[in-house]
Amino acid sequence: MRCISLLSFLVALVMSASAATAQGQGPDYAVVERVAAPRSEGWNAYRETATRNGAQSAADYVSKLEGRLATGKARASRAPADLGGGDLNLGGFGVFLVVVVLIAALLLWLKFGGSGVLLARAPGESAERQDAPAGWNIEPRDNAGTTQDLLDRLAAMQDRSAALVLLLRHCLLAAATATGTRFARSDTERRAFRRLPDRWSHHGGLETILRRTELAHYGGRPVAEDVFQNALAAGRVILDAGKMRAPSHV
Repeated sequence: MRCISLLSFLVALVMSASAATAQGQGPDYAVVERVAAPRSEGWNAYRETATRNGAQSAADYVSKLEGRLATGKARASRAPADLGGGDLNLGGFGVFLVVVVLIAALLLWLKFGGSGVLLARAPGESAERQDAPAGWNIEPRDNAGTTQDLLDRLAAMQDRSAALVLLLRHCLLAAATATGTRFARSDTERRAFRRLPDRWSHHGGLETILRRTELAHYGGRPVAEDVFQNALAAGRVILDAGKMRAPSHV
C-alpha cells in the first residue's frame, strides 16, 4: 500500500508540473513599431548618474503590437543585467528533472526504507549450516548424509531418551539454518529454541519435540514407541526445511 501511495503521489506531482508548464506558455507577441519617449531637460544628467551607479533605465512607447501582450512571451527580449538575480525557468526540462529525482527517491526507498523487500535478492536454494553450540556433541561429519540416514541412526539407538536429545539438537540446527538464526556457543537447547522466530511455520512441531525431550531427559519419563515415532516424523519435516531457507523469513 505504501508503494502504491508513493507511485500515485509521483504521478500527481508530474501532472501538476506539466500543467504549470503549460500555463506558463501562451501566444507570443512582437513589437512592430515603437515611438521615442519624450525626455525632460534633466534626462541627460539622470542618465549619467544612473550609468555611474550601474543602473539602466529605458522606456518605449509601442504603437503597433502583434500577438497578445497579457498572456504571451516576447519573441525578442533584452538580456537581464544580473543573471544571478533572475528566476530559473527550466521549462519542460524541469518536469523531466523532477521525474528523475522522484524515481531515484522511489528506488532508494524500495531498497532501504521499505525493508528491502521488493529489491532484495531471491533466497538461495541452500544455506550453510552453522556449527553446533559447545556441549551438544554434534560434529560437522554428523550432518553428512541424507535426512533418512540421520533418522535411521536415531531409530537404531536403544536409549530413546538420548535419541530424542540428538533429534532435538539436529532439528534446532536445521531451524536455525532455515530462519537465518545464529546460536551462541554456550546456548542450551531451551535457549537456542527461544532465539528462533515464533512465526516460523514449523515452530510448533519443534516445540513439541523440545517438551518431549525435556520430559524424558530431565524428567525421567519413559519414551513410548508411538511418541518416539511421532517425534521422528515431526523431525523429518524440520530437517528437510533446514536444507532451504523458509520463504516466510526471507
